[in-house]
Amino acid sequence: MNKIIFQIGMLGFCVAAVVFGSQGLTLMETVARSFIVFIIVVCALALMLFASSMIVSHDREEGEEGPGGSAPPEGAAPRRATK
Repeated sequence: MNKIIFQIGMLGFCVAAVVFGSQGLTLMETVARSFIVFIIVVCALALMLFASSMIVSHDREEGEEGPGGSAPPEGAAPRRATK
């Protein structure tokens, strides 16, 4: 997963370098601004991945216990007492 985030960040860096280079900026300004774009893209993707994994793990924890403890799921037929 880290490799994918890094590669998307590098894609953002390259696209930003082309955009900033076409605006007539100096080489150092272009590289500096593109690096800032790289950092922003990587941090944003890492935060989104972290948030989505926290949501999924929270949903799994609720699914195991259920909202009502050991109550039967909705629509389940009631159990009959046997003698």
